[in-house]
Amino acid sequence: MEDYFDKIYEKNKDDIFRLALSYTNNYADAEDITINTFTKLYKNISKITDETHLRRWLLKVTINECKSLSVSYWKKKILFFKDNEENNIKVENNENNLLDCISKLPKTDRIIIHLYYYENYSIEEIANILNKSISSIKTRLHRARLNLKDILKEVLDYDK
Repeated sequence: MEDYFDKIYEKNKDDIFRLALSYTNNYADAEDITINTFTKLYKNISKITDETHLRRWLLKVTINECKSLSVSYWKKKILFFKDNEENNIKVENNENNLLDCISKLPKTDRIIIHLYYYENYSIEEIANILNKSISSIKTRLHRARLNLKDILKEVLDYDK
């Protein structure tokens, strides 16, 4: 059982971390969420039936953990300083980096972009994972693309 869990952990830990990071924009929070997600998996591993179910379960739990963290008492009361580089994502200090631009999107847009482009889920699968309608996901994805386009334009114009 523990060997099975270790294999699942090694196979999925980076993807779960990236999803949490895209939602929280904070390395420490993303690490905590990753640990919480795999702790829940360890407790419920006997309920997981197949690989497809496992992957969706991990994504849903990760998203729920992100949402729980964002509404927690601790998160509401703590003060983050923008100058503190430890709490802000800096990817190779390159403003043109796509991940840096994606991190400027609202949380919901980042999640949808991540699931669609990095995890290769279809719109229908994303709607199922997020418990939203297909048309809602299509609209959000379209808006996220437009917002990302505007962010990229600002970055490119800024450099010229």
